[in-house]
Amino acid sequence: MNKRLIIYISCTFVIGLLTQSCEKTDKEIKPEFSLEQADLISDENYNIYSLVIEEMYSSEKIVIAQATKTSIDLNYDNYFYDYLVENHQDFDTILVKTHGDLNENSVNFGEQFHDETKEIILITSEELSYVFDSQDLNRDWEEFYNDYENSNGIIRFSRIAYNDDKTQAIFEIGHSYASLGGGGSIIYLKKQDGIWTITEVIPTWIS
Repeated sequence: MNKRLIIYISCTFVIGLLTQSCEKTDKEIKPEFSLEQADLISDENYNIYSLVIEEMYSSEKIVIAQATKTSIDLNYDNYFYDYLVENHQDFDTILVKTHGDLNENSVNFGEQFHDETKEIILITSEELSYVFDSQDLNRDWEEFYNDYENSNGIIRFSRIAYNDDKTQAIFEIGHSYASLGGGGSIIYLKKQDGIWTITEVIPTWIS
């Protein structure tokens, strides 16, 4: 056999072994990710988020991004504002400005979410960057579900905006579960007799 061919085959074999070894090692040494310091968030906020989790999701494990995030620019000039005003005569328009102002800065959740039938887990931005670090989103999602089996993907919340008398509230929710799977909504709530209820869920995006 040609000596140059033998060297080529040998090198290819060694590189293949090294690649497999590195991939295996990467999986074995995935670091532990500690939660960020939680910001001060009211119990009422956690109660509203937990209400939405209970009513909108059925998975036994819920993974929530620890840092808040918005997906759309909710403002006085877009369709979603017009929709809310046209379909809810008592919609308090101050909610839109308050939501925009609040969400100029992100905050970190603590472990105060609650649900009697679901396990709720927070995932940090650092861990999300670690898992979704390649050009192959399908592989990244596979890695995510290996770590978070029986979950329904990743849920992201914006900060909740209230009107002045705290009888109405609004925030955004985003849900991603695959490389081309996800969606977002505006959650509009009202408080009657001391109880928050979801008035409408308005879809904002889908992939």
